[in-house]
Amino acid sequence: MKFLLVYYTGTYNTRYLSNQISEKLALRGHAVDKVEINRETPIVSTEGYDYVGFSYPIYGFNTPLAFDKYVKKLKFTKGQKYFIYKNSGETLGMNNASSRGILRLMKRRKAVFAGEYHFVMPYNIHFKYDEDFVKEILIKDDKLAQIMIYNLENQKIERIKSKFIYNFSAFFVGIVKIAGNVNSFLYKVDKDKCVNCMKCVKDCPEKNIYVKKGKIKFHHHCDMCMRCSFFCPTNAIKIGFLDWWHWKVNGDYKLAKLASEGAPEKPYITKDSKGFYKCFHKTFTNIDEEYQRLFGDVETENNEKQAI
Repeated sequence: MKFLLVYYTGTYNTRYLSNQISEKLALRGHAVDKVEINRETPIVSTEGYDYVGFSYPIYGFNTPLAFDKYVKKLKFTKGQKYFIYKNSGETLGMNNASSRGILRLMKRRKAVFAGEYHFVMPYNIHFKYDEDFVKEILIKDDKLAQIMIYNLENQKIERIKSKFIYNFSAFFVGIVKIAGNVNSFLYKVDKDKCVNCMKCVKDCPEKNIYVKKGKIKFHHHCDMCMRCSFFCPTNAIKIGFLDWWHWKVNGDYKLAKLASEGAPEKPYITKDSKGFYKCFHKTFTNIDEEYQRLFGDVETENNEKQAI
């Protein structure tokens, strides 16, 4: 089959996820094309694809504004199949409502829903995840990707159910779609830390950062993807009210490296996990159980072969 993966990425979590899925599809003999959305991405044709996959990081229980703008410009043929593989740093129930806009849009276009999947990826805001936690996340994501591909190949539709209260609440929280435009008036660069590497200018997906008279400046069409502050090598970028609230994360997780190192010595998430981490136990358990149901002891057999 022929797949088109259309995704928006901030700090490259969604890019990493899309690359992993693309590789798995290719190993299964499928043809895959990918489109990464930024301010200058041309509108592509979806004609001839058996499946179009949409992916985005969940921003405040909603889709990113840049993602919305691009997808609305795509054209679809009646009956064309699509699926969603979104991601966030937690599995709170309100995240279930994030796709409601794209689901309505595709229904109006008479496209055929083929499934929705919620992957976990490490935070690029609020606080930095422990490396062992990230390793565990990547293992669960790998399993979920295999489950998703199996379901797509066998035309099994997986739905993420939302509730009225989630939809209602997410609608009002949707004000964050313009929060970046407002917050960008408060962005500053610490001139004592900045080394003028221009990484933030070159890498901004919204082309929101520029240089004037030798100084880093900001326009006001920011999507608050956190790429500039997250990857700044000297942590020189101040991101407005997020800095004030100490919700800033700086430093690449190096996902490929962590994935290559395998599982942590002991499970990070257990039935005894509390507080913020409690929500992950149910999510990870469901993934493990569905993976076991579909693929049996494949993982155990692979581990035994590696040990030999």
